[in-house]
Amino acid sequence: MPWPVPVFTPVSHPKSVSLRVWLPVLLAIASGVAGAVLLLWPRDMPTQTLQFWSALIGTPLVACALSCGIRVNHWEVQQTVAEELELEQRRLTGLWRGWCRRHLRIVQVAALLPVTVRIDSLSDAKVELPMNMNRTVGFPWNRGRSAAFRRARLLRLIAVRFADALKSRRQVVVTLMLDDASLKDAQVWAAQAHHIFGGLVAGAAFKVETRPAADGARWLTQQVDAIDVGPRLVIAAQLWPDDETKRAFSEGAAAFLIDSAASKTGSIFRPMTASSDTLETALEQLMQMQVAPDCPAHLWSTACDDESVAIRSALTSNSESAVMERRFDNIVGKPGPASGWILFATAMEATHDSEPRLVAWREPGSKAVDLCMVAPVPSPSPHRETAV
Repeated sequence: MPWPVPVFTPVSHPKSVSLRVWLPVLLAIASGVAGAVLLLWPRDMPTQTLQFWSALIGTPLVACALSCGIRVNHWEVQQTVAEELELEQRRLTGLWRGWCRRHLRIVQVAALLPVTVRIDSLSDAKVELPMNMNRTVGFPWNRGRSAAFRRARLLRLIAVRFADALKSRRQVVVTLMLDDASLKDAQVWAAQAHHIFGGLVAGAAFKVETRPAADGARWLTQQVDAIDVGPRLVIAAQLWPDDETKRAFSEGAAAFLIDSAASKTGSIFRPMTASSDTLETALEQLMQMQVAPDCPAHLWSTACDDESVAIRSALTSNSESAVMERRFDNIVGKPGPASGWILFATAMEATHDSEPRLVAWREPGSKAVDLCMVAPVPSPSPHRETAV
């Protein structure tokens, strides 16, 4: 559903006083008052005196001045009310925009894809990319390897990449976002992550927690609204179990280092969930409250091919420049529970300019589409290859 942002009616300002309208009115008032002075002037008093002419001329002038003053005062009251209403609407709109633009500060990000391709090449519309639509692709080093080996290697690769950033932080919460099969071994994942990170990053205390990789939009919303959150390393992974013969998704992983106290960071803004009926309204609100007057030049999507067409059409209609779309499933294969997280990391790691990107994904078994704006991490990552 779109956010409950109030829609204010336009403020109508009072019309200014028009001389073309008021001159005949003032002439009528002056004539009427002058006639009243002549009618009420005592017959026994002379008319060739200063008192008579002062009354004949001054009284209409005073009447016209009072009429103008009443009209101008009424206009000023209406104008003041309109201006105060506009200021209040701007204040409330600013508060809502600040609420909508709340975001997670991303210090470092890494995407581990099952295909060998440079992540920075994914932002180039002319580059030739692998085509794995409707396929299940695994990490190139998983052939003949057990799930325990692949789990350990994946955690070690992420620990090595984030070691420098983690060394400067005393306490870090490691959140493992796992697929359903991996979640059955949650204790093993947690123990191994604690062992690997504790061994590679000396001086930092790690607290490891596990949760399902699905329903990422709700978790992001909770984190965005949290206050005074310490450093957190989010690791999302989907790996094939040893006993599975029919693969349901492609393998992949992503990692994000979140720190609300850091500067020069990337951003994951407040996400929005929309149905097919409210998609257009939700997208319009998302653009208006988070990135206006800019428009995202990149659209990244997974598991929502039909909706991505409508989203791209809406973005193109609101922007003079073309919008480049990357359908993630065409590159890495069938999506899984953690595909949304992997898409986030890929979109943020592909380039390092300041332009926002729109990420659209659908959770497994859900009919709704999740939308989220991301801004890349400014500093380039030293690891650019996705092959692990």
